[in-house]
Amino acid sequence: MSGTTQQLTSSGRFDAPSDLIAVPAEPTPKHRLQKGMTHKKLCQRIRLGHGMGHGSGYLPWLILRRNNPSPYSNQVATSMPPLRRGAYYYSRGEYHTALLLLWLGVRDLREQFPLWPIAHPHPLDGTPGTAPIQRPWSRGLLDIAREAGIDHGYEIGSGVPYVASLDLLATAPLPGGDRLAGFSSKPIVDPTQEVDWRTLERLELERRYTAAIDCSYFVSSSALIPKLMAGQLEVWLDASTLYCAPHLITWAGEFAHYLNASLDLPINEAVLHAARTLRLTTAEAWLLFQHCAWTQSIDIDPSQRILTSYPVRPGGRAMRDDLRRRFFGDTWP
Repeated sequence: MSGTTQQLTSSGRFDAPSDLIAVPAEPTPKHRLQKGMTHKKLCQRIRLGHGMGHGSGYLPWLILRRNNPSPYSNQVATSMPPLRRGAYYYSRGEYHTALLLLWLGVRDLREQFPLWPIAHPHPLDGTPGTAPIQRPWSRGLLDIAREAGIDHGYEIGSGVPYVASLDLLATAPLPGGDRLAGFSSKPIVDPTQEVDWRTLERLELERRYTAAIDCSYFVSSSALIPKLMAGQLEVWLDASTLYCAPHLITWAGEFAHYLNASLDLPINEAVLHAARTLRLTTAEAWLLFQHCAWTQSIDIDPSQRILTSYPVRPGGRAMRDDLRRRFFGDTWP
């Protein structure tokens, strides 16, 4: 090594020059995270509460992360004020279906809901604000798959049973008690479109699972509601609970009264008139308009293009009741 000398010490070792850096003889292997589900990971996710809870305390079984994007779907991770938490939707169709169900006024909406492979408590057990009811445990999906003659499946590279999940599980507060409806959102835009066999098997297992817990079941696509309606509901979403302006909640009823008394006026004139009467700012008045539209205290049809230079076009309440009956068998106040 040119320009460098080493000195022999009394211990018989060479002192390395101060300008040299020690390099390991062999490179240290880079630590790699183990892929796939293991029994240890499964237990850890259960201990953390994934797939359990209700309302704002629910934690989805699957959560969107930067390392699990889909090449086929437009995924959405967003705050959902009616749920008082963030939510994770693995396709735009799921998100639009969630918007519709929340606009219908469901009590709860749980996305990526696990269909546990073994027997487990009924999904309605522990629902806040309801009287406790003794319900039989739900059958595990392993048992249901065995009965149907369908391969349940295991996690890749392990003997751990796969934990399937339902895209959306909605709870409706019917007069006779809570009612469940499950939704599976698939990118099916044409009824004649060919669907692979394994997807059909998965849908059949979901159908059998929901039937076993007395739950309605629907397979939907992004075409469940028109894009125009989905976009309108998204505009109203932030004002749905007025979490962003809680001081306006006490004005909502009176604001709706003024607008319902001015249905012959264009929307923009009616909103400004209510703002002047109630001494609200223009921004506050429009926020209240969106809130009242979401709650349907103003009967307005979200499937129609809303032009503020024209009067309100009614029809939202009738549509909401029709969809409630379609999905849950009845409507509610």
